Amino acid sequence: MYSVITQLISKKIIARYNNWIFIVFCLSTLFILIFSVKAIQSWPPLIGKVAILLACILPATMIAFVQVPAYFREKKVPKEILWALLVFILGLTSSLLSKNPLISLKATGLFMATGPLIFVTTIYLFKSTRNQIGFLWMISLAILCFGTFYLFYDFINSEGIFYPVIAFSPRNPLPAGASLILLSIGPIILLASKRYTFSRLILVFGLILSIIIIVLLAKKGPILSLIVIFLFWVIFNNIRHLKFLFGLALLTGCLLYFSESTLSKYKSVFSLNSSVTLRAELIFFGIHIFKENPVWGVGSKTTLNRYIDNYKIKLPENLMPRSNLHDEEVHVIKVENYLHQHFRKFNTFENIFLAFLVEMGGLFTIAYFGGLLYIMARCLKSSPFPSKDIEIMSLVSVLVGFLVISCTFDTLRFPNLNWLFHSLLGLLVNLPQKSFGDHPETN
Repeated sequence: MYSVITQLISKKIIARYNNWIFIVFCLSTLFILIFSVKAIQSWPPLIGKVAILLACILPATMIAFVQVPAYFREKKVPKEILWALLVFILGLTSSLLSKNPLISLKATGLFMATGPLIFVTTIYLFKSTRNQIGFLWMISLAILCFGTFYLFYDFINSEGIFYPVIAFSPRNPLPAGASLILLSIGPIILLASKRYTFSRLILVFGLILSIIIIVLLAKKGPILSLIVIFLFWVIFNNIRHLKFLFGLALLTGCLLYFSESTLSKYKSVFSLNSSVTLRAELIFFGIHIFKENPVWGVGSKTTLNRYIDNYKIKLPENLMPRSNLHDEEVHVIKVENYLHQHFRKFNTFENIFLAFLVEMGGLFTIAYFGGLLYIMARCLKSSPFPSKDIEIMSLVSVLVGFLVISCTFDTLRFPNLNWLFHSLLGLLVNLPQKSFGDHPETN
């Protein structure tokens, strides 16, 4: 009798402790979504670093107290956690072997803390169906709040009334579009679960709001990502859902028709002398640098300008973007000078796959992206074709769409995008185990 009572008490204590872990994780998620980019760019260095570190470490540490002893007792660690550990070891080794270990360690540490560490955290947290639903509702409400602020303030005022606080502005449209792509999975899955009848209108409004903003941003990456998500979802789920793609096309057409400024943005975006040619040249340039250290890379945040001198340009100069330099008579500048200008300002390849390959090396890139493909392929394999599990297919579609937009800028360098992406990856690992649209709540 005593042992039974003790077990009941311990279960209640663990359940309450788990609730607190989830609350801390949600608060940390909101902090990272709203303040992380500004904390890095504008806050005093020490305060910004400590705040982000606490947001990452606190929920992970709370889970470690419960889960690490259990792993030692059972002598069995999930494959996903072993993969995250391998990524951490390879990233650390690559940074230590780089020419500037301190700079590389800072960049790699930020990626690991807001990425793989959060993935391991969510593997444990999202075993609970209630936590899954709570997280999806939180990001659904976030998309409503961010979308409303963005429409009514940032488009009226170029600075935006919340610009000093929230890094969600037209001045940075690609990360904003990528955030909306990831956040949209909340209303998508909750609508697909066929529950919450009275809240469906709010979820639909949030989803439509995110699509409208992505179209108004007038960036190729987010638009292409939306198209890939719809196509992927239609192919693997049901061809009859092609009507949603036609709906997207109709909505885009209406927005372009009634907004001349947006239409002019798209015309300039798809012109020949655009950033597409620069990104194409950066691929050749990245391969040129990759050959110097294909195994461990040159290190994160390494100065890339010094590699231009012995590089032979691959694309014709007249295809490069037009310059906005002081000399207005010079419309096309030397490509070497343009690359120097680009790397002085951004020091990035505008492609997360290429950035990891060059900076972190081939071993890290194969291990990291190979693990991502394995996780998504395993989840797809667990669902028959065409899939009847809309939750899994929706989540995989959004993750694939995010990887597509990652070809246009360094998505995982942004702490908020990195956190969201790996949180959804942790959710994907747990979805095949249970479907909250059909099963009762578990904790």
